[in-house]
Amino acid sequence: MVMRTPENDFLNKHLKNSLDLNIPVEEWDESQILARMPIYALESYHPPKAREDDAFGQPNGKSLHGALYWPNGGYVTDPALSSQNLADAARQYGAEFRMGVEVAEIMQADGKVTGVRLADGGEIHAPIVVNVAGPGSAIINEMAGVTEEMTIKTRPLRQEVVHVPSPEGFDFEGQAPVVSDNDIGCYVRPEHGNHILIGSEDPECDPHYWTENDTDYDRNFTEQWTTQALRYAQRVPSLGIPSKLRGVVDLYDASTDWIPIYDKSSLGGYYMACGTSGNQYKNAPIAGKMMAALIKYCEDGADHDVAPLDFQLPYIQRNIDVGFYSRKRQINEESSFSVLG
Repeated sequence: MVMRTPENDFLNKHLKNSLDLNIPVEEWDESQILARMPIYALESYHPPKAREDDAFGQPNGKSLHGALYWPNGGYVTDPALSSQNLADAARQYGAEFRMGVEVAEIMQADGKVTGVRLADGGEIHAPIVVNVAGPGSAIINEMAGVTEEMTIKTRPLRQEVVHVPSPEGFDFEGQAPVVSDNDIGCYVRPEHGNHILIGSEDPECDPHYWTENDTDYDRNFTEQWTTQALRYAQRVPSLGIPSKLRGVVDLYDASTDWIPIYDKSSLGGYYMACGTSGNQYKNAPIAGKMMAALIKYCEDGADHDVAPLDFQLPYIQRNIDVGFYSRKRQINEESSFSVLG
């Protein structure tokens, strides 16, 4: 369920795209929102504010009047388990994994990648290397020496996600959908144990905490935890704010315009699937198919920079210009510049 607001043009473009693509979508009014979410209050608080703002928590005198609901929308509650499942599936096709090792060098010769050297001195030789290092992707690209031509870069961005109990008497885990609400600058979804996960949609008032690398960063909660919880309490007045802080502190691999890089590079045989910015996780299987097609396209001699790959989505039979995800693209000003992508 995504709240319709003036700031997202009441989702008119999203509605049209969904209808054009035959994606089931429903237009909900206030009564339908409250029937599904009786704990909600629909006063408007836009723009989202920092707690230091004197107007924090004060409604602006307007109300929200509707939402779009995608009944087939979903989420991944356990990314560690889903990654393990993908790894187990890959092993059935011959993939091998080296756990707990660090890449120290991207080996290359004559303008082509030849493999990776590990911190323990071991070497893995390969004619193709794909950077899927997540928040470590920028470091790996620097090792490969491919960043100079890139107009889109990646950086690790520290994020805090809040877990709070559902209001008493409401089955949030069983009844609530995923919700995006730019009026308060938060997204939420059910979490195990009838808890609510609350994340920031990166409004202007929320500071960005960029980190130097993907291992050395503050894993403690800050005032941002309380800010996010209180913002959601604007929508759910009965929400309790526990004294014990629970949730997750981790990193996004954020690109310059928050849209991923799925591309080749200036180093022969070296490819990138990075900059996923917290909004691409469920796309991983299709991104994998697309990257496999891109690698074959390039290794067969095509110049993806000059004539970008046209990739057909296998389930809906529509084509994607893979050049949209180029490392050399202009910054996409239509991006939300947030976790929404």
